[in-house]
Amino acid sequence: MKQFLVSHLSAFVTTFTVLFGGAFFVSTAQAQFSRPVCVMKGCVVTSDQKPATVRLSIHQAGESADNDTTGEITTCGIQEITAGRANSESGRYLLILKPDTKYWVHIEGTFVQSLDTLIETPNVNKSTSLDQNFVVNWRDAPDTPTSDASGTGPAKKE
Repeated sequence: MKQFLVSHLSAFVTTFTVLFGGAFFVSTAQAQFSRPVCVMKGCVVTSDQKPATVRLSIHQAGESADNDTTGEITTCGIQEITAGRANSESGRYLLILKPDTKYWVHIEGTFVQSLDTLIETPNVNKSTSLDQNFVVNWRDAPDTPTSDASGTGPAKKE
């Protein structure tokens, strides 16, 4: 039995060597996206050109009610597609998106007013870069208490 196994194993190795040339090739793989992507990058700054510490939230735009996009009447998809933060030192950000797609970009931060912008990534067959800068305004100081009709003190809540 042992002799039988050894002879068959030897025949298998000989057949394998003949079929595949007896050589094994080692190849290195490079990271590649299997589909084209749009790398959206840019800078978020305040109106006085200071880097903004913000979070960018990306939502795929919904379709318009009658598929007429001339008025850009679209709804925001409920689910967040991706998100990122702008670098607090430079305001720079980078996000990976699908080509030929409309997205709502929601930008929010502690000291800045929120901003919603509709963007559309280009229809491309290979990965591409999309430069998109944003300017946000500083949030106003918190509201002061309102006064009552006589102007003598804070209004009373009823």
